[in-house]
Amino acid sequence: MLKMVLQDKRGLIKFLVFIILLLVIAIFIIGAYLFSISKNKNSQNQSQNPSVIENPLNAIIISNTDSQGNVNSDKVVEEGVKEFNLSYINFIVIGLGISKLHKSSLGYGNPMIQVELGDDVWSSEIINSELITKHEGITEPDIKIKLSKEEAVKALLSKDIKQFMKDSVSSERTKVEMIAGKTELFSKGYLDLYDSLAGKVVLDLDSN
Repeated sequence: MLKMVLQDKRGLIKFLVFIILLLVIAIFIIGAYLFSISKNKNSQNQSQNPSVIENPLNAIIISNTDSQGNVNSDKVVEEGVKEFNLSYINFIVIGLGISKLHKSSLGYGNPMIQVELGDDVWSSEIINSELITKHEGITEPDIKIKLSKEEAVKALLSKDIKQFMKDSVSSERTKVEMIAGKTELFSKGYLDLYDSLAGKVVLDLDSN
């Protein structure tokens, strides 16, 4: 009788240990699954969030900074012009606030900006909250930003791109041309971006 009781207890203990192990494994698997989902969502959000980007001049700035922390700005601009690529355009348009733009609720489509650096033409478009930049022009951009490549690199070198570009526009080193009508621009959220460049609100809806 005692032997049967002991066997029953041992069997119960083994059963309980087995259940606990199953629970631990289940919790581990569920935790790993949830962590994987969270990680994928975060990486997806970062890839679609145009506000997360590193200044492409950083490496050039570091290589042209002496032991006292003095930056050779002329050398940085010279090398930046030679190394100019898509990331430079992205950093500029993001600094100007392209991430705040959105697809028109009035049926005009996605925000599209063309940046012209002499004969070097780039275009940036916001598609489903993602910044898409191409080394080519587009047929009907919303606005055109025209400046020299040197001026673009200096904008990246500045502490405040918005303020630099605003000063550049006011001094006519940079030109901003509205292509789309004012209603279309307003419907895509250009009010703040244009205001930050021109220094005043010009997108009144009295005319298109």
